[in-house]
Amino acid sequence: MLDALLEEAHRLAAGGQIRQAKNLYMRICQLAPQNPGYWLRLAELNYDLDEYRECLQGLEHVLRLDSHNPAALLLASAAMLGLGQYAQTVQLADQVLSYQDGNHLAALLNKSMALLRLERFEDTLATVDATLILDDHQPVAYSTRGSALFGLGRHEEALAAFGQALALRPQYAVALINQAAVLRALQRPVEALAAVDAALATCPDSSSALLNRAAILLDLKRYEEALATLDQLLAKQPDHAKALQNRGLALLYLSRYREALDTANVLRTGKHSAVDIMLVAGETLLQQGQSAQALLWIDQGLAWYPDHPSLLRGRVAILLDQERYYSALEVAERLLAVAKDHSHLSMIAVVAAFNANGRFQDALALLDSLPASIQSEWQFHAKRGETLALLDRFEEARIEFAAADCTDSHAFRSLYHDGSAQVRPVDSMPLPVTPELIRVGFEFRRLEHADWQDYENRIAMIQRLIDQSLSRDQPSPLLPFRALFLPISSALRLAIARREAEWIEKLLSTTQNGFNEVGKSNREIINTARLRIGYISADFRDHPTAHLIRSLFRCHDHQRFEVYVYSLCKGDGSAYYRQIRDNTEHFIDLSTVGNADAVRQIQSDGINILIDLMGYTNFARPEIFVLRPAPVQVSWLGFPGSSGARFIDYLLADSVVLPTDQTGFYTEQPVWLPECYQVNDCWQEIAGTGISRTDCGLPERGFIFCSFNQIQKLEPKMFRIWMRILEQVPDAVLWLYCKSEEAPDRLRQQAAIHGIASERLIFAGYLPKAQHLERHQLADLFLDTYIYNAHTTASDALWAGVPVLTCIGEAFPARVAASLLHAIGLPELITHSLDEYEQLAVRLATHPEELSMLKKKLAENRLRKPLFNTERFARHLERAYDLMWARHTQGLQPAPLHVPPLSSTCL
Repeated sequence: MLDALLEEAHRLAAGGQIRQAKNLYMRICQLAPQNPGYWLRLAELNYDLDEYRECLQGLEHVLRLDSHNPAALLLASAAMLGLGQYAQTVQLADQVLSYQDGNHLAALLNKSMALLRLERFEDTLATVDATLILDDHQPVAYSTRGSALFGLGRHEEALAAFGQALALRPQYAVALINQAAVLRALQRPVEALAAVDAALATCPDSSSALLNRAAILLDLKRYEEALATLDQLLAKQPDHAKALQNRGLALLYLSRYREALDTANVLRTGKHSAVDIMLVAGETLLQQGQSAQALLWIDQGLAWYPDHPSLLRGRVAILLDQERYYSALEVAERLLAVAKDHSHLSMIAVVAAFNANGRFQDALALLDSLPASIQSEWQFHAKRGETLALLDRFEEARIEFAAADCTDSHAFRSLYHDGSAQVRPVDSMPLPVTPELIRVGFEFRRLEHADWQDYENRIAMIQRLIDQSLSRDQPSPLLPFRALFLPISSALRLAIARREAEWIEKLLSTTQNGFNEVGKSNREIINTARLRIGYISADFRDHPTAHLIRSLFRCHDHQRFEVYVYSLCKGDGSAYYRQIRDNTEHFIDLSTVGNADAVRQIQSDGINILIDLMGYTNFARPEIFVLRPAPVQVSWLGFPGSSGARFIDYLLADSVVLPTDQTGFYTEQPVWLPECYQVNDCWQEIAGTGISRTDCGLPERGFIFCSFNQIQKLEPKMFRIWMRILEQVPDAVLWLYCKSEEAPDRLRQQAAIHGIASERLIFAGYLPKAQHLERHQLADLFLDTYIYNAHTTASDALWAGVPVLTCIGEAFPARVAASLLHAIGLPELITHSLDEYEQLAVRLATHPEELSMLKKKLAENRLRKPLFNTERFARHLERAYDLMWARHTQGLQPAPLHVPPLSSTCL
């Protein structure tokens, strides 16, 4: 009977019916319990069924009967490996190796794989080398060797080892998956994807391969495909934590936030961490300029995981971005208390908060107390250099910056220009970071928050550092856009912009990032039936530029002009983004495209005239314009000054913002539009919620002066004038827009110095645009700033029916409100000295009949005068394009151009 059972069990096992064979061997072992060979065979069948615990139970019988059975010890080591008991695997394999008659090859293979899981990589390599001495045709050994080398950071050697494994077994899925991981680490995602797809061809249900494939697709920004791959994995393993985490990330990158939050909830309820999803949501939204939404995600994460260091770090970053420095410091101190592991990113966040609040010595002490492992990170060197620069220890700071630049130049430079490398394409050209840049940047931020202590000396210090940098052929430490806000000369502003442009060109000329493969567009564009106009910006979102330009695209003459909009920003879900996208013939998202590929796209589209709507504002990509993707390139709207660049041909202006005696401060040729250079949206909605003075914290009676400019436009001289105005109009209050936590207290203190009660300064916060326009109507008169006027802000006030009082200055940004007032037929609100400005403000506040007449005139002119006639503006703009293109087609160089106005009966 026993022989028959043995024969049948052998037949079943040979036929692949392992479980049936196992059942027979259980009967056999009951019939012959003293035979170690039968127990060993039962253990082998359990192993084949991945039933490792039952395998070990069977082996206990074998070793009880034969304690020195090397085959049983070998199988026990393999079962322990399957159970993840790696230390026991190594111990059992060593016992096998102690026997002369043991299977040393298999024992070494088991031992090497266990050592690999224990991350004892050097020991793994030694064990694999011993294996290959016995048999150098073992693909498993080469694959294990590759994984150990990968663990040691020896990526090229790891690839070679996986290549050897695959040469012996071309369809070896494990080696293919691990090869893909190394290629991904080497930033070779296309090759990595090919490797993991080859693994899936062999093992289509491999969870490891599917997970790796999804991760690679996320790297490639192929988010829909990544999502489909993850759903394939989750269909079989719905509780797979890593797959759920990556699914949440894919949904975030697709802006499907509701579904991402649902996925995070699934993770949380399944006792898995959803921290990564919440953190990436916050980071992604922050990079898109949606800091309020980013904070909601981080705060939801902290509600689930209180005091989680990564989430606290994310909260610090968002609060710093919102310029809520006091709040950021509170969270940073909380983070310092809970981040016991001294994570380098957590400590860097604490240092950033310390520095933002002027606690430089505390920041330096914290940095110097960190372990050596953190002090090797580029962020450490960057923050230590920043702190030393803020302490005016410039030479020491240069050493730290050099170390950071050597470690990760792109990330380091991007951090101090746009705040994050992730918002810049990999082939961007961020300028060098210098101690002077950090020092001047800190002083500018102080001014942004109305910190005017020792104002004149600080302005002089900024100018001195600019002069020193320019004399050393370095970029200006004051960025070109920020230069427009400070009381410096037009000549110096031009020098700053010119140096910026020269450095960008210089960096591009020496790079190997693929730009040398992109030819400059000196070729002639093939004539088409319509002139092709391209607009490029990162501000096609809820941003002042989009507020102005939104309706222009639908007003273009599409019979004569083919319009392309190139968006450098990811969609923010706002009505502005959607309407620009939907009202444009060609809307092309370049937010995830490198500069070289962006140039190729624009060239392939055959653009005749390319419009830069950004200049040197945040997230601009001037590298695109350096490479001349269009024959004619124009600066307009977003940057009210000269680019200083050879690669920009024209600047759109009008005779008010750019009088002829100022053209020497511009490298571009001016194109004077006939009425106003600034486009405006005549379809803006004003909410009708019935908002009241009480709702806004305003007094029921009395005169309301308002200024909804950003505080950074304000400076001490104008504030003193405002206080003198309030002194002369006792029942008046001043209503300001302010997002800074610090500025209100500082401005109230300044008011008190001038004898004005602090309650006469009232601060407004953020409201959606339609409601913001509605609250304007509670004000009586808008007081403009001087060095940098209200631009979009002035248009908002005029559209809402509030007269704007301005004092015209010398340079472009100080003349915009005057241009708007001319275009709406209210030149009597333009003053030409600060004394006149003060006197007129007081007169209008104390002579209600005169103000009433102005308001009536504004209401009549609002839709009758050119300022808010978007279609008329579009015709003038198109005439400008015709004139520019005509010169180009005639082979003429760019020259000043005057656009003739349409007759008053047109439009």
